[in-house]
Amino acid sequence: MEEKGLRALDLTQQLGVSKGYISQLLNRQKPLTAPIMRSFHKHLGIPAIPADVLLN
Repeated sequence: MEEKGLRALDLTQQLGVSKGYISQLLNRQKPLTAPIMRSFHKHLGIPAIPADVLLN
C-alpha cells in the first residue's frame, strides 16, 4: 500500500469490500481468500506467485 500510495479507503473502492473488512485483513484478523488474492493481483499488480496455485 505504501509503495502505491494507497489508503484503506482506496482499497475498499478498488476491491468492492467494506472498510471494516479491509481493516480486518490488514490486522490479520481475517485470512486472505482466493477471491481477495485475485483482486489484489488484478487491481494492485501484486504478483500471484506462489499463490498462483490458489488462483487457478
